[in-house]
Amino acid sequence: MKTRTLLWCILACVAIVLASASVAGYFYWKSTTTHPVTEAQWLYIHTGDDPQLTLERLADAGIDTDAPEFAIACTKYSLEQALERHRAGAYHLTPELSTDDIVRRIARHQQDPVRLTFIGTRMLHELAGHMADQLAADSLQLLQAMYSPELLAESGCDSATVSSIFLPDTYEVYWDIEPEQLMRRMLTEYRRFWNDKRLAQASALNVTPLQACILCSIAEEETADRRERATVARLYWNRLQRNMLLQADPTVKYAVGDFALRRILNCHLRVQSAYNTYLNPGLPPGPIRIVEKATIDAFLQSQPHKYLYMCAREDFSGLHNFATTLRQHNANAQKYHKALRANNIR
Repeated sequence: MKTRTLLWCILACVAIVLASASVAGYFYWKSTTTHPVTEAQWLYIHTGDDPQLTLERLADAGIDTDAPEFAIACTKYSLEQALERHRAGAYHLTPELSTDDIVRRIARHQQDPVRLTFIGTRMLHELAGHMADQLAADSLQLLQAMYSPELLAESGCDSATVSSIFLPDTYEVYWDIEPEQLMRRMLTEYRRFWNDKRLAQASALNVTPLQACILCSIAEEETADRRERATVARLYWNRLQRNMLLQADPTVKYAVGDFALRRILNCHLRVQSAYNTYLNPGLPPGPIRIVEKATIDAFLQSQPHKYLYMCAREDFSGLHNFATTLRQHNANAQKYHKALRANNIR
């Protein structure tokens, strides 16, 4: 009798174990076949986030965090312990991912790269803010890294010229990239851009990459029309070749600290600054804005011309009349000022 009872107990235990294993196996299978996300979205985990906050964000993404299959995946990959390590990351959740895939990626910090895009940015502090909107680092951390002694030493730049290494484009990086690592990436991209072909083109123009960048930064501020930028950059290079003052209004705006100035007055021309090209010969100490790759390429590939002067067109198209002599320039200026008076524009 005792033997029979013992046998039944053993069989019951085996049945319970088998049933439990079957249930666990079912939910394990379900964790690999359930696709909880219905539309692509990004999940961002910040350093210091409470694990519960991450679970709430997962729930917002459509994942049933109370489901057994989610619990099994969490146990399998020790998700709670991974989250307690406060590892920041960005994860692109798509309908193709199973519950198991999602938990594994987060627990193992298998991030998806984000697209870091910047274009049309003028100053480095603006760029830092724009990058901070797309990355985990804040703008102060990024700005400090831009002017760090390590980056300046590695790039051979100073605080006036370091903006030249930042080339507007779209770059794939990890969302939690360290600011210092991002700066090294930007320097790598800069060196990749200035390949042998472009260096040869610059040499043929008798300019350095930095000089080309400074000239193009002035050209971008002078005209919004990309068709004119190479012509404008080359015009100022012609002036330098003749030891003429650049007398570029955008450099005065930079010196004054007000790019919104509509007209340059005599008081502005007297501002004491190394960037005031009405007072100082040669190029300013550094670029006055972050320059687009296309502008540099247009300048490097431009045909020579003899223009030394430019004046806004009288049709207010935003384009310019170019001149090789001061007499031609004065005639163009008269047409422009006549149009201003005719339209009662001051």
